[in-house]
Amino acid sequence: MKRHSGFTLLEVLLALGLSSLVMFVLSMGMYIAVREWESSSNRLETRLDSALQLLQIERALAGAFNHTYLNRTENKRYVFFMGEENKLIWISTVSPGHQGGLAAWQLSPDKDNKDGLEIRVVPAFAGDPRPNLDKATPIKAFTGYKPTFEYLYVDPVIKVDTKWHKEWLGEKRLGLPNAVRLRLEKDNDSPENMLEIIAMIPAFEQETVQRVKP
Repeated sequence: MKRHSGFTLLEVLLALGLSSLVMFVLSMGMYIAVREWESSSNRLETRLDSALQLLQIERALAGAFNHTYLNRTENKRYVFFMGEENKLIWISTVSPGHQGGLAAWQLSPDKDNKDGLEIRVVPAFAGDPRPNLDKATPIKAFTGYKPTFEYLYVDPVIKVDTKWHKEWLGEKRLGLPNAVRLRLEKDNDSPENMLEIIAMIPAFEQETVQRVKP
């Protein structure tokens, strides 16, 4: 009498258990891979956004315009450029929407967060743009970074006489700086946690009045 070959119930249960375990391991591996991919994509998106914002700021600084406004208290006209160590306001030929005319830009620390940058941009007219900038809705950028500014002066006679300064006021210097350096740093001193741009300002050469050396 022949015996029928086949699987016992125990063998079937073991096979099902092993198959379930393999499927679980594969699904977990797929889940981890997808999460890592999404995380990498988000980091890349953030870096791209930061790079585009820095590029826009650099273009706006390079387009700085030798704009003058009337100080009604003193009844005098001054070059509008207000550069401090942690705040900068200037007039540029570059606007975010590539619109015609001049634009007033303001970069300052984020008031709502410990660190970060607030960007304000409004159309620039004949007067002082600061009242309109104060009313503008800020764009929040570079959360967690602390912004600092420096301003370069190059002596027109002694070219090697160059120095970065922590302040540049157009009404005192009677013109624009040669360049602006913006640094964005986190608390960690790692090079990966620092962003920097140096924007040259060609418009300083168009000034008719000699600048006052800092």
